[in-house]
Amino acid sequence: MSNEIEFVKGVNKLHAFYTEHVRMLAHAYDLSDEQAARVLDDYGYHNVARSILYPPRVQQIPDGMDDDSGL
Repeated sequence: MSNEIEFVKGVNKLHAFYTEHVRMLAHAYDLSDEQAARVLDDYGYHNVARSILYPPRVQQIPDGMDDDSGL
C-alpha cells in the first residue's frame, strides 16, 4: 500500500508543476487564467482547465528573485 500512496503523491506533485507550466504559458500569450481555462476546456483539456483556476500548489519564486541584477 505504501508504494501506491507514494505513487499518488508523485502524480499529485507532477500535476501541480504541469499546471503551473500551463499557467506560465498562458501568461506568456497574454491570457488570463480564466481565458486560458476556457480555451483549454473547449479543446478537451478539462482537468488542467479546472486546475488553472485554483491558486498555485507549488512554491513560486518571488518577484525580483529570478534575475541576476544583484550579482
